Amino acid sequence: MSTLNEKRNDWIDRFGGYIILAGIVAVIAAFGVSRIRNGWGLPSLVPMGIGGSVIIGFSIAGAIRNKWFSTEASKRKALVGTNVAIMSIFAAGIFAIVGFLNNRHYERVDLTLTGKYSLSQKTKNILKNLDKSVVITTLFNPGEMFYEQISDILKEYAFHTDKLKVEQIDPLRNRTRVEELAKRLKLDDLQINTVVFECGQYSKHVQQNELIEKQYPFKFKGEEAFTEAILNVTQEKQTAIYFVTGHGERSFEDFDRGGISGIANSLKRDNCRVSPLDILSVKKVPDDCEVLVVAGPTKAYLTEELNIIRNYLEGKGKLLLMLEPALEPNAPTGFKTLMAEYGIMIRDDVVVYNKVNLPMFGLQTVAEIYVGKDEYSDHPITNDLKNFNTIIFGACSVSPAPPNDQMPYQVTELMHAPEGSWGETDVANLRQKKPENNVDVDVQGPVSLGVAAQIKELPKSVTQAHPNMANDPNAKPQGARLVVFGDVNFVSNEYADNPGNVDLLRNSISWLAKKETQLGISAKPPDLRKATINPVQMKVITWVSIAGIPVIPIILGGIVWWKRRR
Repeated sequence: MSTLNEKRNDWIDRFGGYIILAGIVAVIAAFGVSRIRNGWGLPSLVPMGIGGSVIIGFSIAGAIRNKWFSTEASKRKALVGTNVAIMSIFAAGIFAIVGFLNNRHYERVDLTLTGKYSLSQKTKNILKNLDKSVVITTLFNPGEMFYEQISDILKEYAFHTDKLKVEQIDPLRNRTRVEELAKRLKLDDLQINTVVFECGQYSKHVQQNELIEKQYPFKFKGEEAFTEAILNVTQEKQTAIYFVTGHGERSFEDFDRGGISGIANSLKRDNCRVSPLDILSVKKVPDDCEVLVVAGPTKAYLTEELNIIRNYLEGKGKLLLMLEPALEPNAPTGFKTLMAEYGIMIRDDVVVYNKVNLPMFGLQTVAEIYVGKDEYSDHPITNDLKNFNTIIFGACSVSPAPPNDQMPYQVTELMHAPEGSWGETDVANLRQKKPENNVDVDVQGPVSLGVAAQIKELPKSVTQAHPNMANDPNAKPQGARLVVFGDVNFVSNEYADNPGNVDLLRNSISWLAKKETQLGISAKPPDLRKATINPVQMKVITWVSIAGIPVIPIILGGIVWWKRRR
């Protein structure tokens, strides 16, 4: 009998360690299966239970077999081992709780100066007001260009709304899932290195070449492309924007410095449909026009054309008017009289600024105005722009008309020129001589550069047709909306790269179209910083690198040698 017990004990001694190791492997495998299946089930719980039981059972059997608690020394060792095990369990528990809280209350802090790793305010506003579920599927191979940037930015998108579901598919290893996605989208095949956005029956495919700027400085444009895709699949109808042509206006098909093709592309990314409009040919503003844009007219509008625009505005139309810089005597376009009907004053002047100190030329007066934080007014269009500069060149002054009880439109100044500027009325001689501020003739600062107007009370036609609306405190005023700027150059390709210029126009379009959820700052440009080093500094850097750094350990070694020598 004793021989049988000895053989049993020998068996436990010989194979107990291997069995415990197998139990540990079973527990690790069970944890791995739970991560793969994204949950705990029988395939993971069964090996976890068996492995845990084996580890505990054979550990106790080994302790009893070896009489770990028979002597004082063994008791102390067991006590120390137990204490270490308990402390390890507590440490693992603390890490697990911290990880759980971090997962439930995820937060990131972007410490970069330009907010490089944060979403723009405009994207956050769109995500906050998202009312439809969107599925985003990435078909990128790990290690592909921009794979990490795409994954990181999509995590930020999902963090700001619970309406987004992000799925990542490796198209080479998960061909079955790719085929299932293609079948769901009713496509024969899908192109790899693509991000697919789905919302109901609508889908948008963003390819890899759309995520990088095609000219230097190269930048990752993921946020612009992804926000555009979300707008495309969640909005059933595009915002229809018509640009008036035929009077010398800037063209959105002109890619030169004076054209406005860049800003037109920005509007298209906001899910807008941009189209030209020759009012004299069609004799009306199209019924689907949500915003009518007049970008820098240089020739007069016929009375018939102005009447068509007037009728459009009376029918709750939306107008964005940008005037051509008055670098020569203004040719009357007819808008000065038309805008007066809506409480907007347009003057025949050029806004100049006399506090620019140019090297070798001293204090100069220029027509290029930088609008900063102190020059923006409080309005939904400009509230998010106060940390950016808008560059205005050669603008005429545009301001609200004096208050009038008979005027149903409320006009608000959007921005004004900085202190030290004025509206120069001697436009004819502006190129020949330096402008001087004539208090009796010129427009004194602060000079308004842009205004927004909307109706402040319900029109009589509405209250007469619906008398109950006249006393309804919740009734919203219905009527035209107008935004007028004294400059068109700020949206030209020459100036459109300035963030404040682009966002000013995009916010104006969103406000006019009554899509306030899309107001805000758009995606940020790359933060490129250059260090300018003169020849003297370059020599210092060279000698410090070549001679200075190697000399330091030689000097320290010499000091140590000298002390030990003594």
